[in-house]
Amino acid sequence: MKPRFILALSMSLCVASLPMFAYGAPFYKTTRMNVADVTGKVTDAKGESLIGVSVSIKGTTKGTLTDVDGKYTLNANTGDVLVFTYVGFKTREVPVTAGMSPMTVVLESTATDIGEVTVVGTRSNKPRTDVSRPAPVDVLSAKDLQLTGQVDLAQMVQFTSPSFNSAKYGINGVANYADPATLRGLSPDQVLVLVNGKRRHQFSALNLNVTVGKGTVVTDMNTIPSLATERIEILRDGAAAQYGSDAIAGIVNIGLKKSINQGSFKSQYGVTGEGDGASYLAAVNYGIGLGKDGSYLNATLHYQFSEGTDRSENYRGRIYTAASATWAAEDAARAVTGIWSSTNGTGISDFKVSQYGSNQTLAYQGFVNMGYPIDDEWSFYGFGGGSQKQIKAGAFFRTAQPTNANSNLAIHPNGYAPSLPGATLDYSGVVGLQRKTKEGWNMDFSTGYGYNYLDLWAKNTSNPSLGGASPKDFYVGRSAFGQRTTEMNFSKAFKELFDLKDWNIAMGMQHRVDAFQLVEGDPDSYAVGALATAQGKAPGSSGRPGISADDRVDARRSNMGGYLDIECEPTDKWLLTTAVRVERYSDFGNNSTGKMAGRYKLTENFSLRGSINKGFRAPSLQQIFNSVTTSTVQAAQIRQTKQLRSDDPRLAQIGIGAPQAEISWNLNAGVTAKLAGAKNAAGTEYSETLFTLDAYQIDIANRIIISEALPVASIPALRTRFPGVQEISFFTNHLSTRTTGVDLVVSNKYMFDNNHILNTSIALTNSVTTIQNVKATPDSLTNGATYNVLMIDTISRSLIETGQPRTKILVSVGYQAGKWNTNARLSYFGNVQAWEKPTGGFHRTQIFGAKTLVDLSIAYNLTPKMNITVGCNNIGNVYPDKVYSNYSSFFDGQTPYTRNANQFGFNGSFYYANVNVTF
Repeated sequence: MKPRFILALSMSLCVASLPMFAYGAPFYKTTRMNVADVTGKVTDAKGESLIGVSVSIKGTTKGTLTDVDGKYTLNANTGDVLVFTYVGFKTREVPVTAGMSPMTVVLESTATDIGEVTVVGTRSNKPRTDVSRPAPVDVLSAKDLQLTGQVDLAQMVQFTSPSFNSAKYGINGVANYADPATLRGLSPDQVLVLVNGKRRHQFSALNLNVTVGKGTVVTDMNTIPSLATERIEILRDGAAAQYGSDAIAGIVNIGLKKSINQGSFKSQYGVTGEGDGASYLAAVNYGIGLGKDGSYLNATLHYQFSEGTDRSENYRGRIYTAASATWAAEDAARAVTGIWSSTNGTGISDFKVSQYGSNQTLAYQGFVNMGYPIDDEWSFYGFGGGSQKQIKAGAFFRTAQPTNANSNLAIHPNGYAPSLPGATLDYSGVVGLQRKTKEGWNMDFSTGYGYNYLDLWAKNTSNPSLGGASPKDFYVGRSAFGQRTTEMNFSKAFKELFDLKDWNIAMGMQHRVDAFQLVEGDPDSYAVGALATAQGKAPGSSGRPGISADDRVDARRSNMGGYLDIECEPTDKWLLTTAVRVERYSDFGNNSTGKMAGRYKLTENFSLRGSINKGFRAPSLQQIFNSVTTSTVQAAQIRQTKQLRSDDPRLAQIGIGAPQAEISWNLNAGVTAKLAGAKNAAGTEYSETLFTLDAYQIDIANRIIISEALPVASIPALRTRFPGVQEISFFTNHLSTRTTGVDLVVSNKYMFDNNHILNTSIALTNSVTTIQNVKATPDSLTNGATYNVLMIDTISRSLIETGQPRTKILVSVGYQAGKWNTNARLSYFGNVQAWEKPTGGFHRTQIFGAKTLVDLSIAYNLTPKMNITVGCNNIGNVYPDKVYSNYSSFFDGQTPYTRNANQFGFNGSFYYANVNVTF
């Protein structure tokens, strides 16, 4: 592995050097002399300190951010040019001259950025640190994200935010193509994703596998290039009253870069400790001005290829003989064909029959972000991009046992493992006009469209019911989702209105249209052949049956919403906010939400905060209209298994109503502090500690689930309405849950001097979700039934309650010493639990113990414009606990790590090197 890694590092260095030759000399020349510390403060026109302003030396990678008091210190030369960049303000350049320090820099607000959500969770343009906000927000900088060494954006967030959880899957349905991501232990569809403060569309396909997020639709964050991201804000509080449906657990807002006259190039290669999963990415970002102050056009291109990994074990199952046969008989059958080696009577083979791990991925992505001031009041903005991904997923091995329903000896006489490739296209665009009037009103008018489709195939497989006439490769079908959003927002800040210090009033309206489609696959992918009844062979393409013509869907709905948001500071100590929102959906009617939050400063650096809000999540179009029909054979009879559309009239006849909105109540209370910093002899603060502690409770009523598969033959009410159908399932509001938890974040920055800086942080979350109430099964289903009819069983309950770590701790230490930068991160993932029910047996469970991962990286600045980083994620090569080998979910060694819980993945250590070039 080491020679391969060194060779890859050399290649990355060679590739990374190309932009330096291509772009030639720097954009300007200057005489450099008199190295000195430049200090100062950055404020807005009103004298308010601006926190987190980027202060960099033009043409170099050197830079810093202003602290909570708006102050900065940067080692610079006379003749250097300092570039001050901040969202919502015009970029300013200031030459370094002798005797200029300390200096106050005033940034001017630009109409291009008015109305944009600077910090998610507020409609006010006034910047605030986390210690002064009424609700907790994690702000992850681009540097924080890139330091993880991860390839995908969601994985970068996974290892920088404790409340956020996302893991890679293998052999797991739709989760192969879009990673489920959750916040505060809730479902993937209970967190809202924004880009530049605008709603992001969701993935098209519905996750129906037994895994975290079963029955939900995710938002695929990995379609956005990480190099296009300036920062990510995670609001850990409900915000449906401000932003609409889905914001129950919180919001993830992805802020795009706006920088101009500077660019960056990144090249990274990595490989696992097992020598597989080689991953390469190359990305470039550059911004230009458009001829006016405050204008920008920032673009990013991203290429990524990741090989798949395989963590399956040697096969412990049979290929040719039935379970009742001896292993000697199985070995004899293998000897006849000469294809598979003998187990020597042990039942354990020396080969693998399938692949289980991260999926092979090829991705091409591009994103742009632009703004242009038209005149003193009006400006134009737009952003968007596209992503094309090709993903190769796997499936379980199909044996060559003649009586097995999935075998097809005419085509695959020695068994087969299907390959399940998918291609997903994702694109989006938003354009808008903003205006700042002379009277102080901020106006924002925008419209946007986002679209995603997933095409699926099944290859190296067969339709067993067609026998020798079956193809080996099938087009399975397409799911597609589109969302059009048009909105207008108005806000204005008032001074001393009603004798109160500060007011901000915001209001707006939003109109949204959603569309969902299912397109059928090849007829052979869902055909029922003659061998279905003659030999009991399974119809449809094995591994992934096709979408049938009967399941074709083309559905849409619209909704209109309006909100009012008021934020005021009655005194220097109090900050109070309230918001109300009313929406009307074309399918299920009206919904209203509200929120109140406040912060009280006990001292300048110590505050209390809290919030209460009522939220909601509308059922997704996929949950309402998705339809899946598969066919099986029982007693020589073809039986269908159907996941029903929610508008099927037969559901109402058995007491199942159409899904309604989930309703949530979210309570949050917290303490924030900025601890006193140490000072040197000159009185300059060079150490500071920030502390936030928040406790929360989230109650969700009418939680939507997909029911268990109900056997038609065992329920009289179903037998009369679903002839020829073996099982049915459907979506319904059936649960009430409660989530309680605590989030703790402590960070410290200690500057020994400008060349020696120590950053430390600890972030912890502990959350527990429990099912509080389960609705009774309708009498129409239980009357005369031959078993206890349950809409949700133990396995599905565990996905909600114990499928994710209840505790997650992130500890990081970063030390910068001149040109060297070393970072270490410890990630603790609490235990998870999964259940299974063997055929004919009782439910049984397994607890997968807590694990700690350690990451280490070392970076070196080769030149002011180039740095190289080498690192290892999970340096201890830690894996989750394995599934018990006698459990059915072990699948004879094909899946030794559980597919039914989401902890941290199972690829082991990952070694990488990357080169970053600025120009």
